[in-house]
Amino acid sequence: MKPSDIKTLITSGTIILAVALYLIFSPDPKDKPVDENITTQQEENKIGQENEQQSAVAASISIQYAQQATGNKLQAVKYLSINDGDTFSIEMNGEKHKVRLLMVDTPEMNYDKGKPMPYAEDAKAFTENLLKNASKIELLFDVGPETDKYDRILAYIYVDDVLLQESLLKEGLAVMRYINKPNNTLEAELKEVQAEAQAQKLNVWAHEGYFDGKQFHEDAVH
Repeated sequence: MKPSDIKTLITSGTIILAVALYLIFSPDPKDKPVDENITTQQEENKIGQENEQQSAVAASISIQYAQQATGNKLQAVKYLSINDGDTFSIEMNGEKHKVRLLMVDTPEMNYDKGKPMPYAEDAKAFTENLLKNASKIELLFDVGPETDKYDRILAYIYVDDVLLQESLLKEGLAVMRYINKPNNTLEAELKEVQAEAQAQKLNVWAHEGYFDGKQFHEDAVH
């Protein structure tokens, strides 16, 4: 064998050996170090999402909280018919009753006076849709009188575990009104919900002066 052939063989063998060793001992791509900055950002995003979810849950007036705050228990009822966004008829314990939602007021339908107030029909449709399509409807009394001077039941209504008063306020289809102690246990929580809708200028809050804190002014809606 010629010296040149021996040199070529040695060179080729060295290259082959180097390649083999690289393949054997090179790190698995899966074991590649992760950028700590990326990992930290992902963790922060996850924590942020969890905090947002917790905040959303905390903002909701849960059944457990309402029962504990009022000291009363929910009672199952059946929806019958509706008058407007805050007043409707139910069946409870085999008897028919008219319910007036505690602490919230929706614009009037004005059945005997003519044209509905702005957003009255929207509020009525919203409440009716929830009640008609509910899997369960439950009523919760506060600690004060259970009826008003018109013999309407005064209560909180939970529709599929969500407080109806809260839902109306969130949509800007109701305002807080007729707040009478001691039937105001959930007043602070509902005011927070209303404040958010007001800040977003939703529906009734989209028109400055429509509700002045005491009554509605139709002429403020153009």
